[in-house]
Amino acid sequence: MSGPVPAGDHEADPGEKRQRQLDFLQGIAEYGVAGLLDGRLEWIAWLEQASRHGRYGFTNTLLIPAQKPAATDVRSYDDWKKQGRQVLRGETGIRILSRSGKPRPVFDIEQTDGVALELPEPASTSEGLARLARLTGDLGLYLDRGQGWTYLGDPAKRLFIAPEMEDLAAATHLAHQLAHVLDVQGRPKAANLDQDACRGARRAFADSVAFLVLTEVGLPTEHLSFSAPRSWAGSDERANAAGAIRVVGEQVVRTASRLRYRLSNLQTVGPDAPVRRAKIREEIAATSSSPASLETPNAELPAADVPREELLAAIDDAHRFFVANLGGSWGASYLVGRGFTADVQARWQVGHALRPRQALVQHLRQRGHSDEAIVAAGLGRFGVDGELIDIFRDRVLLPLRNDDGAVVGFIGRQQNSFAGPKYINTPDTVLFHKHEVLFGLHETGSRLAQGVRPLMVEGPLDAIAVNTVMPETYAAVAGCGTAIGPAHLDALNRYTDLDTSGLVIALDGDPAGRVGAIRAWRHLNEVTGPVDTVRLPTDRDPADLLGKSGQEGVEKALRSVIPLADLVIDERLERFGGTLEFAENQLAAVRAAATVIAGLPSSQAARQVARVASRTQLDPADVTAAVAAAIAPDPPTDLAAAANDFPSPPELRPHTPAREPRTAAPPRRARRTK
Repeated sequence: MSGPVPAGDHEADPGEKRQRQLDFLQGIAEYGVAGLLDGRLEWIAWLEQASRHGRYGFTNTLLIPAQKPAATDVRSYDDWKKQGRQVLRGETGIRILSRSGKPRPVFDIEQTDGVALELPEPASTSEGLARLARLTGDLGLYLDRGQGWTYLGDPAKRLFIAPEMEDLAAATHLAHQLAHVLDVQGRPKAANLDQDACRGARRAFADSVAFLVLTEVGLPTEHLSFSAPRSWAGSDERANAAGAIRVVGEQVVRTASRLRYRLSNLQTVGPDAPVRRAKIREEIAATSSSPASLETPNAELPAADVPREELLAAIDDAHRFFVANLGGSWGASYLVGRGFTADVQARWQVGHALRPRQALVQHLRQRGHSDEAIVAAGLGRFGVDGELIDIFRDRVLLPLRNDDGAVVGFIGRQQNSFAGPKYINTPDTVLFHKHEVLFGLHETGSRLAQGVRPLMVEGPLDAIAVNTVMPETYAAVAGCGTAIGPAHLDALNRYTDLDTSGLVIALDGDPAGRVGAIRAWRHLNEVTGPVDTVRLPTDRDPADLLGKSGQEGVEKALRSVIPLADLVIDERLERFGGTLEFAENQLAAVRAAATVIAGLPSSQAARQVARVASRTQLDPADVTAAVAAAIAPDPPTDLAAAANDFPSPPELRPHTPAREPRTAAPPRRARRTK
């Protein structure tokens, strides 16, 4: 009788077993390449995977997500030990292929515990461009931004960026060119940078490298688009399209890794970061002749020197200016088209930032506000020529308020046809910290106090849509582009008792939404009240539903909720148990689910034990025992055993990774330091 060999079979010859493992992993990689070819796995989705796992090579960018879709930072057992972190007992290794082609295990940060990892400071667009400019010089190349003098060096080493380009466009174009000028050894070479010759696979390669490099320096990538691989890999049956995809993928990962390695030697974080950043700005400013081409960050003027009352007054005047400019703008028409009437716009005091680069600055100066106050309030920033310009230009603006109702910042949305990030926030100031503020919290505060249930959505327009349609059911709030964190829960608890009301989160119904819900669990499981989730239709958020299906569409989508714990536990069962065909898989799934159940209130644990027993077809007593062991585990006797785990065969399914901040997942029991 033939069939899969159970993971616990020890009869097979070790060499034969290793070969089976190798064949299995190669099969997963081939399946991933086939998915890129037939469209099951979009190229941009693969790039998201490569941005996290590219240092392990092209093949492993397919293997890691196939086994653990939510993985963000994977390292070997020994590498985690060097970082002061320990692989948790019972965790299963993610199998990848080493450079010699041998399988070896790695573990995601979610599978470890220990010392908190430091994250680099977020960089502004100008700082990201400055790092790429330094990288250009480090490669022995000359960056020409139309400085007004003649370059007499080697023409093959000259990279030209039009001086009128905005920072993000300039950074993208520069990263694209850098992809073309590295040879197979990672050294700069003469290259044909004629854009007319950059088509097909050549264009896909350079744009893909640009995507990964922009990610490395912390710049947005939403403005980049990619055609289906079949369009450049070849659709002729005689062509080896899969081979072409593999070659381009390997070249993308290799080139991006070399550029990212060089960038790692040009870090601008650490105790002396301000000094180094100032030096970088001086260096890049010397190559720029455009007033708007580079803009220094807001930290140029110390916010602490400006009284809070002056900052609040400047923001209030700016808000009034924005609201007055909404009527007749494209923003007002856009909002009406999405189902937000003029009355709704007025109720939420939506505004519009004009397109001229000094429209707000000139208005605030006329109102008597100093340049220092404008910068410290997060309303303006200085260009390299010393001119103060607006931060928000040609965007719909939604106000962000503190607990007293005062406006402390804004979220700005640009037109769909424009490149760059769809949403931007006010930069962090003494009044505003994006990780702490929730859009709509003050506006819904009275309803929260009356017992209306809080609902967290992804965007501010989603919050307005829900609050407009279902004000007696939900008090909807939205983060400022950040994942749900402890500060958000603290903010909600100031208005309502989450341990009584609980919380509902509404996420997209695609795989990325599911990953987002699972990531939120590590914070939400501390809420003892009921934590539920709404699974929205794929590619439909509440604002989309309001515009396309009206109020009925929003109500229908938000009517049915399920406990978030159900979603998290089901994901554990699927990830660790696969098809649950073998006893080993069933037990592994139960142990994985038990770690989640162990953290639930006793009132919810009994229900989850019954669910897991039903799914795995095991005795509820066995599940209960596993939960008890997870609550009070035996002391580990052989931690090194975790390094030898081999995962059960993952389910081969298309994977779309989360489009969220590309940072390492926080540790389970240790918060990151800033």
